[in-house]
Amino acid sequence: MSQKDRLQDSLRGTTAKRRSGISHSKAYHRHFEGYSEVIVPKPDGKGTRIQRIYTGDYYRQDLPRRQRILIRLLYVALFLSIAFLYMSSASAPLAINSTWYVVLAQAVSLPFLVWILIALFFYLPAEQDMKIADYRGSSRALLKATKGSAICLGITVVAALAFIALNPSDALLRHLLCAGEYLFAGLIALAMHRTERKVRYSTIPNDTLPPEGSCEIKGSL
Repeated sequence: MSQKDRLQDSLRGTTAKRRSGISHSKAYHRHFEGYSEVIVPKPDGKGTRIQRIYTGDYYRQDLPRRQRILIRLLYVALFLSIAFLYMSSASAPLAINSTWYVVLAQAVSLPFLVWILIALFFYLPAEQDMKIADYRGSSRALLKATKGSAICLGITVVAALAFIALNPSDALLRHLLCAGEYLFAGLIALAMHRTERKVRYSTIPNDTLPPEGSCEIKGSL
């Protein structure tokens, strides 16, 4: 079978798949955004398989190699500082850490700290030219996670100060220290957010052309 015939079969297969009502999930589209799909025969000639070719744009971090390394080291240091301040305050054996509204604020803040960690897991090894999914999972995720973390930690500070105002005690300084640690942690998260916002990314067109008869997978950042 010629290449032209295979591509025509691929197009017919893709069209039939759409008409049959079979569709991919939103998560699938987000994961493979920027790819083109073409149905090709298996090597053994038995059946077909989907071949994905990345044809979307690349996102380039406009930083010299030295600065790319330094900003990654900076983010690691800042995240460790946030985690230390949060754990130091949340684990202190004080009445403030057993009050429901303070505990609730602490609990809401924790998932965002985990989200920052996950974003860094993708950010640190990311290449200078990133595919759409890589860019979304690193820079975009880091922006959202640090912003959410700063907001939630700010709410935790308010809750801690409310407890201090409503419950005067001899442990005032220790309670203020807890609130201060949450405040500094939130400010560090905000600093991470503002730093990443200032990093410029260029959109680099992909020279790879989608195969004839292919189906492009689209999504949104």
